[in-house]
Amino acid sequence: MRITYKMMTTKYTTNLNNMSTELDRLNTQVASGRKFAKTSEDTSSAIKAYQIRRDLAKLDGYQNNIAHASDYLTNSETNLGDITETLADATDKILQGKNDTQNPDTRKIIANELRVMQKQMLDTLNSKVGDSYIFGGSNTVEKPFTVDEDGKLLYNKIDVDSLDDSTQALKDTLNNLKADSLYVDIGLGVSVDSAGTVNPNTIFNYSIPGINIVGNGTTTIDGIAGNVSNNAYNLLGKIAEQFESANYSSDITDKLFGKFQSATSQASKATTEIGAKANYLEFMKERYDSQELNLQTRQTEVEGIDAAYTYISFQTQKVAYQAALQMGNSIIQSSVFDYMS
Repeated sequence: MRITYKMMTTKYTTNLNNMSTELDRLNTQVASGRKFAKTSEDTSSAIKAYQIRRDLAKLDGYQNNIAHASDYLTNSETNLGDITETLADATDKILQGKNDTQNPDTRKIIANELRVMQKQMLDTLNSKVGDSYIFGGSNTVEKPFTVDEDGKLLYNKIDVDSLDDSTQALKDTLNNLKADSLYVDIGLGVSVDSAGTVNPNTIFNYSIPGINIVGNGTTTIDGIAGNVSNNAYNLLGKIAEQFESANYSSDITDKLFGKFQSATSQASKATTEIGAKANYLEFMKERYDSQELNLQTRQTEVEGIDAAYTYISFQTQKVAYQAALQMGNSIIQSSVFDYMS
């Protein structure tokens, strides 16, 4: 078979183009660190890579939600610690005021200090993370705790002393306030029933409703007219009134102080709840960190190149391509136009 000049140049040009394409492919791999730039280059690996990236995106969403909830709980714990400290200081002051050696003027000074602590407690109960109130349950845009004209504490505009289980309606209201939640998806497999209600076991509740911190309802106590608040804030006010009264009664103060001590235990329970939630989030974070590392390793195996091998291949291809270009000078015949100036 006679090999013509045209056949030789056509074959040379085809091979040169193939070498150029391969050189470009290797150059792209070295520059990007990835085995392929298009799905068509490696369909099987591309499908696996898509699944891995989707899983990583899900993990990133879960981790962001965990970080948000953790930050919320950290701030809740810090502010709850401040409330607990205020209640402890108030306890010391009440014990000091109850001492029989105190005179009326000293008790009035202590009463004023208790009212200052009330204000501190109220301010802390209305603490915020960014623009969101911490202790309002699902109400994050308005102050959850306010005081009416009689000095009584309101939670989400409801008198906390009125919240008890004396009627079914009040009981339902109280239960709803105590269970009021802020939910976030942390990868527990969110499920919704036929009515469109999300299963609470499949999402994470990071809310600490303030009603669970301060106490609610009232109690009847012998020797004290009317019902006595179960709420720490209101009880501080009542004890302050006793210290200010010209008819100070140590017996009434003792009974109010007993209720106050019971009310302060609510804050301790809330602290324990925050700790349990924070520990669970830390467990989930560590779990997802491990999963992320495994997925990133798998992603490198599927998408990543062997850097050393690919670089050597690129350099080898580059040398071969340059040699082919030089060879072309001897294969392709000169034209008269090459000598024209």
